[in-house]
Amino acid sequence: MNQESLKSLLDQEIDDAIGYVQSETTESRTKALEYYLRYPYGNEVEGRSQIVTGEVAEVIDGALPQLIRIFTASDDVVRFEPVAPGDEGPAKQATDYTNWVFYKDNPGFALLHDWFKDGLLEKVGIVKAYWDDSYDITKETYQDLTDDELTLLLSDGTREIVEQETVTYPVFNPDGSPTIGTDGAQLIQSSHSVKVMKKTKIGRVKIENLPPEEFLISKRARTIADSPFCAHRVLLARSDLVAMGYPQEIVDNLPAYDDLSFSPERVARFSEGEQPSGMESNDPSMQEVEVYECYIRADMDGDGIAELHRVVYAGKKIMEQEETDYVPFHSLCPIPIPHKFYGLSLADKVMDLQLQKSTITRQMLDNLYLTNNARVGAVEGRVNIEDLLSVTPGGVVRMKDPNAVVPLAVQPVANQAFPMLEYLDQTQAKRTGISDASQGLDPNILQNVTATAVAAFQNASSGKLELIARIFAETGVKSLFKGILHLLCKYQDKPRIIRMNGQYVAMDPRMWSNQYDVSISVGLGTGNQQQQMAMLSMILSKQEQILQQYGPANPLVSVGQYRETLGRMIEAAGFKDAATFFKTITPQMDQALSNPQPQQPQQDPATQAMMVQANAQIAIAQQKAQADIQLAREKAAAQIQLEREKAAAELVRKKQEFEAEVQLKAAKVGAGIATNVQIPG
Repeated sequence: MNQESLKSLLDQEIDDAIGYVQSETTESRTKALEYYLRYPYGNEVEGRSQIVTGEVAEVIDGALPQLIRIFTASDDVVRFEPVAPGDEGPAKQATDYTNWVFYKDNPGFALLHDWFKDGLLEKVGIVKAYWDDSYDITKETYQDLTDDELTLLLSDGTREIVEQETVTYPVFNPDGSPTIGTDGAQLIQSSHSVKVMKKTKIGRVKIENLPPEEFLISKRARTIADSPFCAHRVLLARSDLVAMGYPQEIVDNLPAYDDLSFSPERVARFSEGEQPSGMESNDPSMQEVEVYECYIRADMDGDGIAELHRVVYAGKKIMEQEETDYVPFHSLCPIPIPHKFYGLSLADKVMDLQLQKSTITRQMLDNLYLTNNARVGAVEGRVNIEDLLSVTPGGVVRMKDPNAVVPLAVQPVANQAFPMLEYLDQTQAKRTGISDASQGLDPNILQNVTATAVAAFQNASSGKLELIARIFAETGVKSLFKGILHLLCKYQDKPRIIRMNGQYVAMDPRMWSNQYDVSISVGLGTGNQQQQMAMLSMILSKQEQILQQYGPANPLVSVGQYRETLGRMIEAAGFKDAATFFKTITPQMDQALSNPQPQQPQQDPATQAMMVQANAQIAIAQQKAQADIQLAREKAAAQIQLEREKAAAELVRKKQEFEAEVQLKAAKVGAGIATNVQIPG
């Protein structure tokens, strides 16, 4: 597929998606916003009551706190569970780091609030999670830097000189004489005043809420995961596009649009004073361009298989195109309709009730107005009409006949209206699960009702909200945190030091194994705070009994599990950081505590005394034996020394005898020679 074919495909998908949104959701979402903000219905009559009741706002604002509390009751929005041996460490790190990224790198609470509110009010809530590789640019000014200082400033490569002013001056000795260099010339020193631009690469997971009207999806889609096309439709200033790296000559030729600014949903969301003027900015760089960040499946390489591509499309031009493996959008819908992307919102359930209650309330007020200011009948010519029309305290109405003015009776309707309003309230509670009991018990229902019945009533009324919470957890929240983990493992190229539980920890997703096979367990609160504390207290008591009776090596409870229960109790009590109260137990520590070194069995005191006595006797015997051995060694050494001395004396004696014998033989030989000598005469 060439570029022209891709453009044609994009135009077709965008037109179909816009038509699908406009026909399927735009009108109902606009109406929901108008009902939530209590705009007039358009059927108001001058001089009559124009009150607009707020059932849509009551339902949305009543459900939202309970849903938010479920997901923010603890520090971890989700927990990653290991699925294979050796996954315990990476799963724990993934849990800690992804939740830290959600709450610290991004405004987690605000994201959940807006995401859930969009879903409850406008059918679907959309968030976008992507890897932000942009730069944080700051400008710094330095004065009177030496050559070495300037070199050191620029050595890290993150700073670039924007402006520079250099002054040179000769160097003199302390006595005022010129300083001469090795070349025989006077030394010259430089002073630099510079303005530098520092570029710091961010490299973070960024999450942002999208207005529902900015999200486009194929009408063939059931979920974002199986959609052949989805896109983020947004207005960006030309300067923003240039800052994102797109060529200025192309950006300057893109047509400016403002259609999205005047979409029905945006018009309903903002008041008249907040609406854009509709006039283009006189600064061309601030003129807005309609940009589509599309994720489309198309066969670009001709192999017969459609791959997922990210295409940035604006003004009939493809600004950027790349193959990708990740769609950054995550949606949730409170009341999904099977086999369909757009379901129902809570506002859809009560908008008709709000119109009915507004109508009945208006009629009641009109009836009350007429009762307090009843109309009268006047006999023409028998009463002064000007006096009758001038209603003033103590005023006089001139009449020629006492019966000239006859009050017209007004039938009160409040007795019939209040039961109807109560019926509509009951209908609203059945449809949505939001009632006085779910937001705070009505004292009237406590009369002659047992505590068990009250608890059953509360549980029944919260069933719909718990279902919505489970739907949010298993669809949008689960998908979002899988996406965060995917982005961290794919794009984070170096360890990151973060502070967690009072300690600084290095997080390096590159070292995690099987990171894409880790399952997610979304924790939903069960019962209220008192019920959770009671259940945790019971579990803690059982764990303590088992640990006391069988020790840490028992097959039921480990010390790590006991610490986890303590942490859950602290979280249920409203404290965020359980490590402030109890130290964290690592899997290695838990394993060591669960497999202690074997200990010798304890013996009774009599046996211990006998062993002590035996050990003492053994020690005495050992000492005696060592003394005997030492004595024997000394005797043997003395005997050896004596033998050595005897041998040495014998050797001396024999040597002396040998020398005497040699001398004797020598004397005899000498004497023999002397007798045999003849002297000639």
